[in-house]
Amino acid sequence: MLTPLVDAGARLAALEREAAHQAALSAGDGRAWVGERDGIHPVVIVGAGQAGLVLARGLRRRGIDDVIVLDAAPAGSAGPWTTYARMHTLRTPKDIAWPTWGTPAVSPRAWFEAVYGLDAWDGIEFFPTVAWHGFLQWYREVSAITVVPSTRVTAIVPGDGPLRLALEGPDGTWTLEAHHVVLATGIEGAGGRHIPALLDGLPADRVHHTHDDIDFAALAGLRIGILGAGTGAFDNAATALEHGAASVDVHMRRAAMPQVSPYRWMEFAGLIENYGTFTDAQKWAFNVHLSAVDQPATQNALWRAHAFDDFRFLTSSPWESVAWTGSDIAVTTPRGIHHYDVVLAATGIVSDLVRRAELANVAPDATLWSDRLSPEAAAQNPGLAAFPYLDDDFGLVDRNGGEALSRIHLFNHGARISQGMLSHQIPGLVGGATKLAAALSRRLFARQSDELLAEYLAYDVPVGVHIGRRAQPASAEKPAAVASS
Repeated sequence: MLTPLVDAGARLAALEREAAHQAALSAGDGRAWVGERDGIHPVVIVGAGQAGLVLARGLRRRGIDDVIVLDAAPAGSAGPWTTYARMHTLRTPKDIAWPTWGTPAVSPRAWFEAVYGLDAWDGIEFFPTVAWHGFLQWYREVSAITVVPSTRVTAIVPGDGPLRLALEGPDGTWTLEAHHVVLATGIEGAGGRHIPALLDGLPADRVHHTHDDIDFAALAGLRIGILGAGTGAFDNAATALEHGAASVDVHMRRAAMPQVSPYRWMEFAGLIENYGTFTDAQKWAFNVHLSAVDQPATQNALWRAHAFDDFRFLTSSPWESVAWTGSDIAVTTPRGIHHYDVVLAATGIVSDLVRRAELANVAPDATLWSDRLSPEAAAQNPGLAAFPYLDDDFGLVDRNGGEALSRIHLFNHGARISQGMLSHQIPGLVGGATKLAAALSRRLFARQSDELLAEYLAYDVPVGVHIGRRAQPASAEKPAAVASS
């Protein structure tokens, strides 16, 4: 268990002073050249997790003011870190690159060393989840990013002018207008939780998705079956056992756990920054392969679950049928019939824009990857073919050639095929956020170019140039004359 240093508060205060100094030394935070006008904001960011916060800071550093950041969660609870992220550590190495926007003092490592010390940093391999949540809270505060919490976007309405967002919050319903909307809404941002159809018909209180808000204390003494064997399956298994579950089985359809993680190969600047230059055919091949080979669960998650005698990991064990017996759940697999009191679906997400309230209004006009593929290619992986087809600015592409949808930017899992799996995730933010911030700046400048040109042509503020010798201060003494020999 990590313990903050006794002088962590003073160390953080010193780090914040250093961050302010670095920000003053580096480029950025200069003249604000675009902001809210006539009630229309340049950018609204939906989601105040790591992706939304990093982008908000980056836009300010580019002189883009009055950016609004919304989040559906209560204040201080943005992102998955207080809900379904039940792992003890992040799944990415601690030394990942971070977009500092010219201010290294606001990096995860700088914060961690200030709070816990250099020895603690040297002693970890992965960033602890609790610490990561603490870092993001501090990052928001030190970046002076105001977040509107507990506020949901119920619709985005495009038109010839600005995008209109219908919002619902603690004080009722209201609207915002913006030129661009960025959906930094995480892994479910282009769809929702996938629960296989074979689980339909089970009592609602006996089946949960691993992203659900699960009352694990209520699972004490119960037999739990988990469908799926990604890292989340093992984290949920361990969490259930830590809360007193009688037993937990994790079922995997594969014969063995994968041993190669393609994600580790992806974590280099060349791919993160340039994935978008792949052709459509290359992007499709990249993602079909990634889905086929998958990745192993993290070692820490495996060890955490296997620490319990009442845990079992069953391979070559797809669920062929599921039935409610009246008292428990009978799961039939090639390895026999298993009886559980509760089952969890660790089955990931599906892409389906209609399932997102904020996108349901525009979904019929949004281009999908299936629209750009041959039927034979789409049949390779229908789930991937359902992902949105995005332009190089993370924007939706209108089937009918309209412009408005391109101002709705999916900086979430929906960008997986078009802009790269890592673009919005921790290892890829240094590339994805930089690219999107530059794109938004470019497009806002183009929108305002006539006005900026007119402002430039009319600019006539004198700089105070004086012709002649520099004036001497009144108190200055004349240099003594040099005596002649």
